[in-house]
Amino acid sequence: MCLSTPTPSKPNVNADSVAGQSNGGACSLGAMCQDNQLKNRKAPATDAKQTKELDDDNLGYSEENAVYKENPEKTLKLVEEQQQGQKSDTDEVVYKPQIRWPDLGAQTFLHAGALYGLYLLFSAKFYTFLWVVGCIWVSGIGITAGAHRLWSHKSYTASLFLRILLAFMFSIAGQRDAYTWALDHRIHHKFSETDADPHNAKRGFFFAHVGWLFLTPHPKVIEKRKVIDMSDLEADAVVMFQRKYYIPLFALCSIVLPVLVPWYFWQEDLWMSFWINFNMRFTWTLNVAFFVNSVAHMYGNKPYDKNITPVEAPVVSFLAMGEGWHNYHHVFPWDYKTGEFGNYTLNVTTAFIDFCARIGLASERKSVSPEMVKRRAAKCGDGTRFLSDEYAHKNQVWGFGDRDLPREDLAELAKMQN
Repeated sequence: MCLSTPTPSKPNVNADSVAGQSNGGACSLGAMCQDNQLKNRKAPATDAKQTKELDDDNLGYSEENAVYKENPEKTLKLVEEQQQGQKSDTDEVVYKPQIRWPDLGAQTFLHAGALYGLYLLFSAKFYTFLWVVGCIWVSGIGITAGAHRLWSHKSYTASLFLRILLAFMFSIAGQRDAYTWALDHRIHHKFSETDADPHNAKRGFFFAHVGWLFLTPHPKVIEKRKVIDMSDLEADAVVMFQRKYYIPLFALCSIVLPVLVPWYFWQEDLWMSFWINFNMRFTWTLNVAFFVNSVAHMYGNKPYDKNITPVEAPVVSFLAMGEGWHNYHHVFPWDYKTGEFGNYTLNVTTAFIDFCARIGLASERKSVSPEMVKRRAAKCGDGTRFLSDEYAHKNQVWGFGDRDLPREDLAELAKMQN
């Protein structure tokens, strides 16, 4: 099973078929996996070397490790509900998005207050500045290493202590509970840029960035939220605890703690601390995270698959602690690094996970072999992956008469001249 393309299921024909097309046709992982399955049927591996090659071709992933499966029981229940309502899956869905005014009001308050907080920051104490930067970094790791790479993609395994720490850090960010965040993110990967994508970039920059937060979701999004498999997170006591007590945790971790610490320890003005350490901090983290949904789906190169929307965005990667290598990430979503290149400066989250692995808090970091990456880039990429390689200009010629012109080209040129 491949992770960046949807597995077709009977009750969701339209969304599934569209999602399969959106992931690049012949260059999608789905097509690669189908080819590999045929290879496996025709000629089973007879030795260790052959078995390893098949594993590499199959991207080293097995069915039990995939997280984007649809839950069969939930799917069957959805089919029964559709039959009772006499609704055909092929019926055209009339979708008219409506504004959710409470959510729009909340976003307006946050962003307007963030501008005011930015203004107040220039007159705040130096320790307050350091505190807000620290809170942004800590909560950012909660998003990237926790909700994203651990709970959405299962790209590594975390100890109980690390999971509790990440849940606390993610609660500071205040971007809903980890279960809900991971649910929508799994749907986003499986049905990227279709009606079933919660923040479909084809609906425009503004919608992908923030509009999806205060507009009613497409019926396909609601449908997929009911059937996507979340059994692994439902078995995680830390995730379910954070989900159950999210409101008090949000109040304590995202509002009370960031605001009161400067006021109590270095006598920062409480009014200033609120607008700086809640509104400004919260809105900064929110927008940086959502740059991944908007900018990293629109502006940049596509070295690994030119047929999908996500791109490589180094600036976003710097701001979002390594989350901007998005073309790579959608092709290989289980790689804990979420990117092929870049040092820790452009991927702070990878540095954090590597450090946790060194001290025994993280293990089973999943990645992709260099050969696998080059194979996929050569087959599906836009060519930019190889511009800096030593063989980038291996087959280039300066013009007619160059000795490196291919023989078949020379033969054809000779025929054309005659």
